[in-house]
Amino acid sequence: MKNKILLYGGKSTSLIVYDMLKEKKKNISYIFDEFLKKTHFSHNANFSNKKKDLRSFIKNSNYFFVCIGMYDGKLRNYISDVLKKEGLKPLSIISKNAIIYDKKLIGEGFLAMPNSVVHRKTKIGKNCYLNVNSIVDHECQIGDGVHVMGSAYIAGRVKIENFASIGANSTILPDITIGKGAIVGAGAVVTKNVKSYEVVAGNPARFLRSNNKTYKLNIL
Repeated sequence: MKNKILLYGGKSTSLIVYDMLKEKKKNISYIFDEFLKKTHFSHNANFSNKKKDLRSFIKNSNYFFVCIGMYDGKLRNYISDVLKKEGLKPLSIISKNAIIYDKKLIGEGFLAMPNSVVHRKTKIGKNCYLNVNSIVDHECQIGDGVHVMGSAYIAGRVKIENFASIGANSTILPDITIGKGAIVGAGAVVTKNVKSYEVVAGNPARFLRSNNKTYKLNIL
């Protein structure tokens, strides 16, 4: 039976995931990124940027991880759904140095980097990333495709809706709601609710602009 892993995306997240999987004695067979001529890191996988090769990679794989971070949670979630429909199974990758109190409350496609923390009674949706030293405190509700960047602190009972992005070194105070597709800038201190698709920054965080990013949702 085949036991091959496909990484979708070939930039820095792919590098991190590749190394984390190698540490777990998992071999990555394929890396695909239509926007790169080659990856910027060394690996033993078969790389391509051509869609015809992606179809072959999918056919010959049975596990995958989508390596698309930053503000692209919606795209990450979409690609994951497409690959699942093709019969592949999503991986979750948790560093041995991460602290996750209840993995049963965590959705598929989860990435937890070293020293990230998920405290008690916190629920996290699918295809979420926690970068190095990020903390999601007790009783939070995190939607799908959320990215929490390095050293961000999310206090207790915070709700973060689908596809939001929380910047490095930012702080979200207790009982705050971060709306769908919102972006919290690096170093921001969020003291009040953030509406869907708002971009906020500063201390205290203030509205900067709307997040109007659109996607070409057609990978095959």
